[in-house]
Amino acid sequence: MVKKIMSKKALISGGTGFIGSHVAEELLKRDWKIQIIDKYGFKGYQDLDGLKNHKNITFHEIDLNNFDQIASITNDFDYIFHFAAKLGVADVTSEPYEVLKTNISTTENIINYSLLNQNLSRFIFASTSEVYSGTQKHFNLIVPTPESEPLTIDNVSSPRSSYMLSKSIGESLCHFSRLPVTILRPFNIYGSRAGIRHVIPQLLEKVYKAKSGDLIEVFSPDHTRAFCHINDATMQIMSILDNEDCKNETLNLGNQSREITMLELAKICIEVSGKDLGIKKLGITEGSPKRRAPSMEKSQNLIGCLPKVTLEEGIARTYSWYCNNFFAN
Repeated sequence: MVKKIMSKKALISGGTGFIGSHVAEELLKRDWKIQIIDKYGFKGYQDLDGLKNHKNITFHEIDLNNFDQIASITNDFDYIFHFAAKLGVADVTSEPYEVLKTNISTTENIINYSLLNQNLSRFIFASTSEVYSGTQKHFNLIVPTPESEPLTIDNVSSPRSSYMLSKSIGESLCHFSRLPVTILRPFNIYGSRAGIRHVIPQLLEKVYKAKSGDLIEVFSPDHTRAFCHINDATMQIMSILDNEDCKNETLNLGNQSREITMLELAKICIEVSGKDLGIKKLGITEGSPKRRAPSMEKSQNLIGCLPKVTLEEGIARTYSWYCNNFFAN
């Protein structure tokens, strides 16, 4: 008699968002059963139809601030991912108290719920590369940045510190929870469904709206970033799940292979569009670090998952997706 292999079960908070939806898609390809908890439903993107209507996915419209609502879900998950967060420059600037309070309380609630899952193999917490910002501002942060760099808290009265502080506290909650955790610190992940708050979709939107001969405005043109396509980031997460050595580790999520200036990035965005456009260099964006790039040495030693999508290919894919799903709407 052939023994039936049981499908793994995963709960994803923020599973309708950027990274969460891509992780859910990849897990479904592996025949996992997925439940998503989110305050918001799926957006109307065409490429989400397969996810929304999949037989192995269940959606719960739940406020993560309400523990009783979370606890109403059956607690028999193998993996729990916490991607939900209040973020974005607009929220951080206008509602820093809500950012700080919400991200801490929701993380505490999902951790307490995770402790009810007796067979939990891993709790995956999405932190941020912003946790390094205080060290970068006040000390000589190593770039590319290893996970071992000490974290420095910037002026706590500054609204911009609220998001970084909430994620730093979230990391501490994970460590002290005694859950089998892996903490992820994403660095400049880009691709389909990333919204419009990040530099690549913002540049692509400028390119899309521009007419032949126009100039594209580029802020902080000499500042550099290392970008990672969502497909590569998702495969890194899959490799982390499969590796017991990643348990109770903090890992950068990203791509170290290429650090590029904002000026060079803008040129690639123009090139993939096929338009004849120029560039107008502008000043430095307030709070923008001169360099941001992850050291992926620790991750590579543990999972050996190398990025496959080149920046040119990734931006071309991203431009095509935004043209079909976002800019024209």
